[in-house]
This record gives sequence, C-alpha cells and structure tokens, in this order.
Amino acid sequence: MVREDFSMATWDDQDLNHPELYIPRPHPKVRQAPVQIRNQAGEFALPVSLYTRAMDAPPGGDSPIRGEPSQDPAVGGDYIFDEDLDWNTALGLIPQHDEAHSSQAQGKSSSPPPKSKKPTEGSGKSKGKNERDKSPQGTGFFASPYWYVGLITLCLAALAFVVVMMMPQMAGYFWRDVGNYAFVNGEILRYDKQIASNYRQSREYLQQQVIYPGVFVDGIHVGGMTVEEAQAVLVGPQSAQENLFSVGVAIGNKTWTFDNSNVPATRDVGNVLQQAYAVGRTNTTATLGTQITPFRERLNTVMALRESGVNLNAKAAYDRERVRTLVDEIVNAVNRPPQDAALRSIDIATHTLLFTDEQVGVAVDGEELYRKVTASLDRWEKGTVITVEPVLTQPKVTKAQLTANFQRISAYTTDTTKDGNRNNNINLACQAITSTVLMPGETFSFNQATGQRTIEKGYREAGAISAGQSIDEVGGGICQVSSTLFNAVARADLEIVSRSPHAWPVTYVNKGEDATVNWPNLDFQFRNNKSTPVYIVAYYQNRKCSAEIWGFPLGENVTIDLRSKVVKTIEPPLDVRYVINPNMAPGTSKETIKSRTGYVVDTYKVWYQNGTEVKREKFHTSTYKAYQRTIEYN
Repeated sequence: MVREDFSMATWDDQDLNHPELYIPRPHPKVRQAPVQIRNQAGEFALPVSLYTRAMDAPPGGDSPIRGEPSQDPAVGGDYIFDEDLDWNTALGLIPQHDEAHSSQAQGKSSSPPPKSKKPTEGSGKSKGKNERDKSPQGTGFFASPYWYVGLITLCLAALAFVVVMMMPQMAGYFWRDVGNYAFVNGEILRYDKQIASNYRQSREYLQQQVIYPGVFVDGIHVGGMTVEEAQAVLVGPQSAQENLFSVGVAIGNKTWTFDNSNVPATRDVGNVLQQAYAVGRTNTTATLGTQITPFRERLNTVMALRESGVNLNAKAAYDRERVRTLVDEIVNAVNRPPQDAALRSIDIATHTLLFTDEQVGVAVDGEELYRKVTASLDRWEKGTVITVEPVLTQPKVTKAQLTANFQRISAYTTDTTKDGNRNNNINLACQAITSTVLMPGETFSFNQATGQRTIEKGYREAGAISAGQSIDEVGGGICQVSSTLFNAVARADLEIVSRSPHAWPVTYVNKGEDATVNWPNLDFQFRNNKSTPVYIVAYYQNRKCSAEIWGFPLGENVTIDLRSKVVKTIEPPLDVRYVINPNMAPGTSKETIKSRTGYVVDTYKVWYQNGTEVKREKFHTSTYKAYQRTIEYN
C-alpha cells in the first residue's frame, strides 16, 4: 500500500550517508501529442490509428475510417488509398500525393492541386476494368501469387513500429506520477514536499553530535549537551571534603557510616556519559522479525525520550575490600552467641549453689548486610540509612530452671594412701577437672582437661603401673582420680565413650569399676547425653578423692549403682621366670613382676527407685591378665 504519511514511513541507516538516493524526484512531463505519419512531402498527414485502419480497408471499398477528402479527383477520398485502386497494381505505379495536396490537407494552401501526370504505357490506370482483368501477369515481385503476404507483413511491421514508438507516450500517460514514488527499504513512498521536509528534519535531529534530549544522569538532565559539557556539569567544582556518597547502617541504638572518610572512592562519570550518548544510537534486537527498520527504531527511541526520558546512574568506583572489612567489624561488634545459665560455684560443705544469668544471643547476617551496603554505594546514594534488625537467639538453660531443678545426680569417693607425692598429684588432677560445665552433646576428655602431667605443673613422681610393672613416674596416682570420676559418671547415666581397666585390679575401687589413664595414649572420655548441662565437681580432702555430677535429676527418687561379678579367674604360672639384665651389678637380682592372678569381670548398671531395684543391664566386661613372677639378675 502506498503510504503518503512520513510518520508511517521507514528508512534505512544508509540514507544518512547518501540521502540523494532515497529522495524521489518528479519526472519531467511527457508530451501527450499523438504520433503522426508524414506524407511524401514530409508533412503530417493523419494519426497512426487512422493509418493502420486504412491499411485494413478492402480493395475498392470504403475505408472504415476515412481520411480528409482530397481535392484531386484522380486520387479519390483517401490520402493514400483510392477507391478504384487495384491491389495488384505495382507499388511504383501508385499515384503519389503532391505537395499541394498535402498542403491542402494541412490547411496551408487553398489552391487546387495540380493534375497528375498521365500514366505510362502498360500501367493499369489507362486501361479499363475489363482490360485490366485480361492483361497478362506482371513480372518480378508482383508476378508471385503471394505478393500480398509480403505486403501484409510489411504493414504489420509498420504497425509494430508505431506501437513501439507510442509506448513511451502511453507509459507517460498512465505512469505520469510514477516519478513521485520511491521504493525504500521494502516500502513504496510517495514523494511529498512535507514528507521530504520531515525526513530531512529527522535526519538532522538524529545526526546532532549531542546527547539526545530526555537523557538524565543521576537525576540531572544532560540532553542537548556534548559529552564534555555534561561531564563539566556532573563533576563541577567539587571540594575535596565533599562526600561522594554517604550510607549509614543502624543496628539497635548504634549507627555506622560509610563515606569517603573510611571508604576510598571515585565517581565513574566518564563511563555513564558514554552510555548516555549511546542512547538512541544503537539498535537492539527488539524489532527483529518486524517491519521496523533501524532508522525507524532509532527515531522512535529518540522521540520517546522527549516524553518519558531515561535516567542513568554513575557507578561508584570504590574499595570493595574496605567495605567488606568494615562490615565484618560491625558483625563482630554486634553478634553474640546465647549463653546458658550455669553453675558458678558450689560450697561443698553447705551445698550452696551460685548460678550465672542467661544471656540472649544476637546475630546479624554479614553477607546480607554487605549486599545492601554495596547496592546503595553502586547507586551513589547520599543520606541513606540501612536499618538492620538482628536475629535474637534464646539460651537453652535459664537461671530459673537451674535454681528449681539443679541438684547432685551422683557422687563417689575413694580413699587415698599416706604417700604425700601421690596425694599431691591427686589434688592437682581434681583441681584441673572441677567446675567443668558439659553442655548437651559435648564430650569430656580427662587427658585434655588435665593436660600432660609435668613437674612444671607441680606434679611429682609416685607409684604407677606400666607394662605390668610397678614404677615411679611423674604424675603417678592420678588414675585414682579418673577411676573415681568414672564411678560418678556411670551412676549419673552419662554415655561412656572411652574407658580401659588397669593391668591388674586396684585397691581403691571394685574390680571392673576402674578407669586407667596414661598420657597421651590411654584416656577416659564420656559424653553428656542429656538435654541439659551437667556440672563436674572433683576435690581432694582428708586423704579422700571425691567426684560429683550435678544436673537435672534422673527421675523422681531414681538412683543408679554398679554391681560387678567375677566370671573367670586366671591363675598365674607357678614357676618363676628369670631374666638376665646386663645393666645390673654382677651378682645382684631383683623381682620385677609379682605373681598376679587374672580375672574376667562383668559389670552391671542397676536402677533403683525408692531403694528398690527396677532395672539391671550389663555395662561392660573387664579383663585383667595373669602375671608370672619374674626376677631379673646379672
């Protein structure tokens, strides 16, 4: 469909470089005079249409379309064909129209035309009709019976020539307005002065070397400016102290600020202005598959800017690692894990309990805070305050719960010896493990609580068991502390993780109820399998080692005790084993291993309620080796 409205037309980008190829120009008008044939005198005689129809006239008959009658009686009524003209007469004998006759036809002369010359002998003109019928056949071309075929062919060729000659005039008539149209980018556009003017104005508008009107940067209109002018407006004469951004973080009653004083930053104006200049100058894929051309797309985009506009923001070029560091400092200052109420101290003599208060935990998501701060900095915001609501975490145990329910679950005491060094070691080990709070799910390690037993820590040499022998070593005797604690833990129904019996039964606990330790190999470990914390109390007093477990009770009037049973006795060999020791003085000997009986002992946990046994289950099995008496000598 032909479109005459320029606003509906589309144009290609290349017309910006060669507009003359796309601006249609009207064709000059074509002369509308019909084609005429000249006579022998060279003057126009009659239109082609009349001439062609005269050629089709039958011999001797009236012409379908007659020419203007001639004044020459010899010629007849037609310009070319006479009514009495014989079709077989040779072309050379056909009378010719003289100039006078032609002049009369054109209205140039009013005098009668001169008479024609008499025909020569032999011509058909001097003979009557009967004589012409009887005359012998001519010679040459007209002697052929098919001479009329050539004549017809000649007439058809003349007709074709006339038609071809008239085609430009006919085209000029029917397509006289074709010059006012142009085929541009798949559309037929009609030339119009207003359309051409609008198009030139649009081209000039798109070709201007400035940012298109309707483009804003950081809320400032930069349309109609060059990039350099816009940069001068955006940057301006800033002082070194002016903040490029200012973003605050508020958590509770505290506020932290991010600005140029603690975050080095620069404003990326150059990049955003390049983006502003490119608005309306780049084509997108939004119009692919449509009839909208890149030129029309650009024009629509630029025109839309005048109505709606577009705002671009200069990105902040700042030290993101510095922002990360500041955010981590805020998180560390705010975050606090919840603290359960706990037993602070116990007065063993009076059983007075002192508890600490519980504390609510506070948590801030550092990653989320970092994303919010950087998002504000990327928008170059000033005066923005990010309010963060921390997540509160409640403690599992409160002081009220402990005061109402905390009590001694189990206790166990063993007697020590008169050995001062040994008792010293026992006292130091009790001090190392007492007041330990074990939260639900936590595991207690005796070796970890006491550490390596060294002289620097105050430990002394005392009797100990090692490789089946009684020896003196630093820290000797502390196995009594671990064994005493084991009995208290078992009676509190805590989970035993690691426990080992001695090489042979000890004297301060029953068989199957001991727990030996040795740094760093053998350890005694147990886990708090309850939903509430437990408190460990251990102390040495008056040659007695005591261990207590405090926490929530097992149940109403419920207690646990251990019962051990020897299921097998292993007798040692009766003979003595002698071993040569070259390190001993010659002629000396020493008993290094005493003869000891071995045992296999099963230990059970027994539950009581109000003093009555309600349940019994096997706890573990302990094996003590039998030892042959050994004497070393040299």
